Formats: sequence, C-alpha cells, structure tokens
Amino acid sequence: MRKLRVVGLTLAGTALLGGSLTAGTQWLGERGATSEVNGTTDAVPRDEVARSISGHLSLPVISRGPRSVDCARDLRAVEGARTHCTAHYLQGTDRGMTVRVVRVRGGEITYVHDAPHR
Repeated sequence: MRKLRVVGLTLAGTALLGGSLTAGTQWLGERGATSEVNGTTDAVPRDEVARSISGHLSLPVISRGPRSVDCARDLRAVEGARTHCTAHYLQGTDRGMTVRVVRVRGGEITYVHDAPHR
C-alpha cells in the first residue's frame, strides 16, 4: 500500500511540474498581440501597444513586470512597420524593445515584440 502511495505522489508531482513547465514556456513564447486599427489614423495607438506589452512582461502569478511602458509612436497598419518601446521597472532600470507588425487583416493587426534589452 505504501509503494502505491509513493508512486501516486511521484506521478502527481511529475504531472504538476510538466504542466508548470508547459505553461511557463507558452507564457515566455507569447510575445504577440492583436489589436483593432483606428480607422482615422490607420494605426494602433501607442498607449494600447504599451498596455499590451506591459501585460506580456508581467508574470501570471507574481507581479514583477514593469511599472510602466512607453512607446515612441503609434503602430502603423503595415506589415513590417516598427516602433520602439521602453519598459520602466521599479529598480530604476529601463529596457528597450522593438515592436513589429507581422500581419494585417481587415481592421486588425498582429504585432510582436522582442525581449527587453538593456
């Protein structure tokens, strides 16, 4: 009976660890977002891009993301269009990153950002 309990606990622990690693890998790999384009400017406002990036840089359980994110300009609805954004962290460090449009479809664009760099 004791062996069965040990095997059961080992299997449960392995499943939990595997699920955590999968979720973490998915979270780290998801650096893309889709937003609606403003019909007047044919771009996504820089505040919306910044909000989206800020959400990607925050951990799901522990809030260790940036205190704010600023983007240089609106993101045009043209494949390959880019803007530069800066994440401001509590420790006084700023990390820059590039945001790039990867798809334009109808009134929406999909964009990705690289990892924040020093």
